[in-house]
Amino acid sequence: MKQLLKYGLCMGIAIMVCSCSTPQYIYDGSSQNRQKELQSTRTSRVFGDVLIGSLSIFSSAYLGAEVEWQPSEQNFKKLNLLNPTNDTIYINMLTDIFWDKNDYCDFMDIRIPPDRNCRILVPVNAEYNVYFSKTPENDDDEMLKINTRATKHITFKPGLTVTSESN
Repeated sequence: MKQLLKYGLCMGIAIMVCSCSTPQYIYDGSSQNRQKELQSTRTSRVFGDVLIGSLSIFSSAYLGAEVEWQPSEQNFKKLNLLNPTNDTIYINMLTDIFWDKNDYCDFMDIRIPPDRNCRILVPVNAEYNVYFSKTPENDDDEMLKINTRATKHITFKPGLTVTSESN
């Protein structure tokens, strides 16, 4: 039993470390710091919710009365960015949501290698203009508008936003 407990604990720690790591494909320093801040904020809120939920369960069992507790509303979610092509995709994500008093919650200079994906933490219900291209230059970028509440995955294929009217 102790061996199973040790194995489960090690596996849980490994999963948490891997899931909380900063995306390795963000090359802009301020965007990478913002991602770290989002992850630490989310981790502290989840830990606080688990602690308060556990305390309410124990207090209701000890006191014999129901304790009303509602978990806090989800403020962040993981967005999976997929690159199915044979080229590196360069991505910039711009929004009008502020992260702090001076900075928007934008993510710049994301470079996803061929056949890889990148998971980033974004605010829920934020409108993003996502600019992507196979080249680092800005003159050939394609743009997608997304709402993070409705979107879980974005697959970047060049020509995705090209319509018959623009040809």
